[in-house]
Amino acid sequence: HSPARDAMSEFFGIEVAPGEPAYFRPDDTLRSVRLRRATLLMLDDTTEPTRVVVKCRVDRGPSFTLASLVPRRSESVALDVVFTEDVRISVSVITASAAAAADADANYAVHLTGNVNDETFEFGDGDEEDDDDASSGSESEPEPEDVPATHASDGETTDRGSESESWGSDLDDDGEVGGEAEGLATGVVTGGTKGTRDTENDAAARAAAALTGSESNRWLDPVADVKKGGLKNMAKTQSALYKWDAPSSSAWAFHLQTAGAKHHRRSLICPKFKWTGDLRPHLVSPRRQVPSLQKGWLSPIPDYAQSGWPDTEFNSPLQRKLEVKSCVQIEKMRASCRLARHVMDCVARAVGVGVTTDDLDRICHVVTVSNGAYPSPRNYMGFPKSICTSVNETVCHGIPDARALQAGDIVNLDVTVCLDGYHGDLNETYGVGFGGIRAGGTTLEDRKKHAEAEESIKLMRCALGCLQDAIALCKPGTRFRDLGEVIQQRADSDGFGVVKDFCGHGIGTLFHCAPNVPHYAGNKAVGAMQPGMTFTIEPMVNAGTRKCVTWPDGWTAVTMDGKKSAQYEHTLLITATGVEVLTARTETSAPLW
Repeated sequence: HSPARDAMSEFFGIEVAPGEPAYFRPDDTLRSVRLRRATLLMLDDTTEPTRVVVKCRVDRGPSFTLASLVPRRSESVALDVVFTEDVRISVSVITASAAAAADADANYAVHLTGNVNDETFEFGDGDEEDDDDASSGSESEPEPEDVPATHASDGETTDRGSESESWGSDLDDDGEVGGEAEGLATGVVTGGTKGTRDTENDAAARAAAALTGSESNRWLDPVADVKKGGLKNMAKTQSALYKWDAPSSSAWAFHLQTAGAKHHRRSLICPKFKWTGDLRPHLVSPRRQVPSLQKGWLSPIPDYAQSGWPDTEFNSPLQRKLEVKSCVQIEKMRASCRLARHVMDCVARAVGVGVTTDDLDRICHVVTVSNGAYPSPRNYMGFPKSICTSVNETVCHGIPDARALQAGDIVNLDVTVCLDGYHGDLNETYGVGFGGIRAGGTTLEDRKKHAEAEESIKLMRCALGCLQDAIALCKPGTRFRDLGEVIQQRADSDGFGVVKDFCGHGIGTLFHCAPNVPHYAGNKAVGAMQPGMTFTIEPMVNAGTRKCVTWPDGWTAVTMDGKKSAQYEHTLLITATGVEVLTARTETSAPLW
């Protein structure tokens, strides 16, 4: 956001001390407060407590930690949290002994500074239409039961609240990605059920898994290991699944970002928006951690894993030049795409009623990292998760969150892995609980659910058919623009709309590069296929209008009329005689519906 925009709002400052809470109550003139920094003031040197904790409570909701300050070590921290409702802010001093606490309380205060009425991010409904309009609405903060239970060790608290983060570095001072610098400096990842030590042996095992999988297409499956472990080994196998989760005290929050912007933040307050369908955002867990940059990888991982911004991709000449890959590059593409298929199958087997999309993100992350690869969506332009999960009216780029899948939902899983420096990309849409619905009773409600499921399957079949028709055209000499013709023809014949806002893309050492592969008729895509080229085709087909709108999280694209959308994607290699589907389904792949 630009500094000029900040100048439009007024400075805000407040002092909070132990035993002296502060309050913010919005009114017509002070609609919101945006806190930017918390600074610890030491009034004298008589005591030195371990930690000074600033906590908030929004409109009688649960309290959560806003900042944690340490004297003479971390006395000022950046914040980026917006409050638009009544807020109570308090400070407590945590000391080594209870006796020292009372003496310390009077010697510390915290200054909180920021802006009032900061409109850098718009929280309004977008227009003045009546709240009763069928296509409008807003969502307040979810009740506490909407937040999944964390896997905290005994005695840990699980406060959840606003947690701000910039678009930028995911790199700590000691050169590690993710987690707290103190823990990672000694190889300790402070997430999951307990602190998990990431040893040299662990890193060697991930590199070995990557090499073995690349050569034999045999990949590790930690999820299956958990199921096989039984009660005797449950603690050990469960810790493997939760190993890369953020610390259990970290806040779940809503991800807020302007589409394509470098700046993003997290807030406990759900933004207001003209939601187009029944789907609403839920709280998002903190970004899952990855191992250190230096250990366990066959090749350096993408630059954005560290910086949050894909400079290498954006500045590459391959954005303008079609790449023909060598035999060595093609073999690396095959390996990454086989792993992507394996990850997809592991995640898809977990899809079911009651499973949250955050659960699916955890599986994707753990399976990818265990096999020595990096989950490509993670931290790409600030994307907070390792997989895209697009439910019902979501066209693409849905952010995994606390929402549990329901019978009758459809969910698209978009998996990309970076193995040995090469990306493999695919996505598939799955029906949730369709088996039970189709075998259901004969009541009016049962028949209604059955009809809705059949309509969803018709949409999914069309999207899959569009992809298959386009793949059938692929061979040396075919123009990329011609693929949109057959896709549009299939969708039109079935009465569905083809999305024009997103397209397929080249892929290799870059997540996205030339060529662009539009999915609609009459497009002007440049170039023709040659042996050695790799790219994706990923048509998005909507039950109603082709038009989309993006949520305030900057990623979730939904249909403008709230009707469902389905999509399928493969990474393809053009050969001398035709095409090879690098991410093809296998005999063990989960059924789509």
